[in-house]
This record gives sequence, structure tokens and C-alpha cells, in this order.
Amino acid sequence: MQPIEHGGNILQTARELGVAPETILDFSASINPLGVPETVMAAVHACLAHIQHYPEIAGASLTHQLATHHGLPATQFVPGNGSTELIYLLPRVLRPRRALLLAPCFGEYARSLTQSGCAVDPYPLRAEEDFLFDPLRLLHQIRPDTDLVVLANPGNPAGTRMPAEALLELADGLREQALVLVDEAFMDFCPEHSLLPHLLAHANLLVLRSLTKFYAIAGLRAGYLAGPAPIVARLAEAREPWTLSTPGLAAARACLDAEAYRRRTLELIPQWRDQLRRGLQELRFRVFPGQANYLLAHCPPQGPQAPQLAAALREQGLLIRDCSNFVGLDARYLRVAVRLPEENRRLLQALRKLL
Repeated sequence: MQPIEHGGNILQTARELGVAPETILDFSASINPLGVPETVMAAVHACLAHIQHYPEIAGASLTHQLATHHGLPATQFVPGNGSTELIYLLPRVLRPRRALLLAPCFGEYARSLTQSGCAVDPYPLRAEEDFLFDPLRLLHQIRPDTDLVVLANPGNPAGTRMPAEALLELADGLREQALVLVDEAFMDFCPEHSLLPHLLAHANLLVLRSLTKFYAIAGLRAGYLAGPAPIVARLAEAREPWTLSTPGLAAARACLDAEAYRRRTLELIPQWRDQLRRGLQELRFRVFPGQANYLLAHCPPQGPQAPQLAAALREQGLLIRDCSNFVGLDARYLRVAVRLPEENRRLLQALRKLL
């Protein structure tokens, strides 16, 4: 099976270009531009005195802190080495027969499912609807043997957000047939719309969360899954031991306490995102109404397309995400992360010259 292409290949790109990694501006990976919170960095440094010991075998300290943080029982959480570990664990343990994926979407969903022998049906989302969907229309197209539905909210790469009520309507409509897995990897950027407060009322709802994007700890890998206690127990029992390192656990716990950083991010990112959106629109890109720290854009009708733009920008030390390898998208789509204002201006200036 071919590996999935992702953004964030900054170290490889630096080696290939013969430059230092810090000279590259990475708009291809959607990481909080404020960088790692100081309190998180301090927690990582403090834990290094203990790295001669094995880490917690199952990340129990993080599980209990997640329960306190979200006001839910600890039995509803299982931590992971990033949410991707859990994306692969779930089909391996639960063995769904047929899954429906809302596309375009993160490529690892289909890869993890097919590796476990699950049939995969894409449900194409439409650009003219901002890559959103009608839950009733979707329910009418579910096959009788579909037992899992996977989607992201906000969507990736579109960044658009479905109302929580629509997703709960979907879960209710499938309560006797299928699990609904909602990947909230970027929900920290619009936390008031999370489905986590509704878990206790929905026995077929699973929610994935990532700590790596909002808190800028992608190199440490930390995430978690929340859901019904019986399903979470099966997943927890099947996990390999020690998948979270001591620094990863320390960083994840500190992230949950980084309230000042969280407030600052929620104040600044919408402003910077709106500035970047307006700049792209001035260059005649169609920009979708993203709610996270990235924007999906459709290239102007005349001029270079995403692969050509990505290649030319790469030579200037600017990385963007060519989205032509997403199911349902083509070479006219690209995704850019929201970075610091001066960095966003540099990208816009480079795009202006290329266009």
C-alpha cells in the first residue's frame, strides 16, 4: 500500500534544499503559530530527569486529567501517541465491515480501514456547499451493512464546520446500525462546538482529539479518543504498552492546563485567519470559510495550479499543501496554514509574483 502524502515535511525539505530548517516557513502543516506554550516546554524539561525509567504503561495520569478537564468519567477516555495511533487502533479492534467516509478527508482514515479488511465507501462533499452535508440526505444513502461513519469537524482540508446539532442528528439516525467517529483534531480552535459534552447521551458516538495542532507539539505526538465506556475499554485493552513517552505525557498534561495560551490563541488566530483570507481573495482565490488555523483555497481560473505553485514556493523556502491528492479535489486546490501576520504577508507577496 502506498504511503499517504502529508504536509509538514520541513526537515526533509531542508535537507533537499541544503538549508537550515528554521529558514523555511511551513504553511503545509496546520500548527499553532504561537509555538509551544512556555508551561508545556517547562514541563518537558522537568521530566527529562526521569527518562531513565519506563513511561506510564497506559498513560493513566493523562486519562484522569482528561476526565477532570472535560468533566466526564475517566472510563470514557483512551490516550494515544497522537490521534493517528487511535485511527489505526479502532478498526483493528472493532473490525467494522463497511465504513462511509466523508470526502475529501484525512488520507489515513481509508488506509487504516482497508488494512483491517473494512470496505470503504466515499461520500463526496461538494464545493458549492462549502464541503458541508445534509444529515438526512446522507442517512438515505447509507448502505444496510455500513457500521461505521467517519468524518472530521472542522473538516480537513476544507476547514468548514458542521453544526453540532446536525452531527447529533446523524448519530441518532444511526444509533441502531453504526458507530459515528467524529475527528475533532482542530476543534480546539472553535471549542464551543465540540461534541464531547454530548457523549453520555449517545452510545454510538466516538470523538477523536489531537493536542499536537493547537499546542504546537507535533513532534511529541499526543491525542485521545472519547466514547462509550465499553468501547473505550476494548480499545484500551488492545493498545500496545508504552506508546506515549514520558516527555509526551508531561507535555499533554501541561497542555490541558495552558489556559492563558488557549485564550490568546482564540483571540489572535481568527484575526490572522481573516487577514490571510482577504489577502488570498484579493489574488482571486476562492477561499472556503474555514474555522480552524488553515484555509482551503481554489486557484484563480487563469494561471498556475496548486502543484506548480507549491513547487515554485518550495524553492523560496515556503511550503504549502497541494491538495490534488485528496479524494474529490484536483490540482486547483491548495491549503495554507495561518501563521504570524508578517509570515502570512510574505506568502501573499510570493503568490502575487507567481500569479
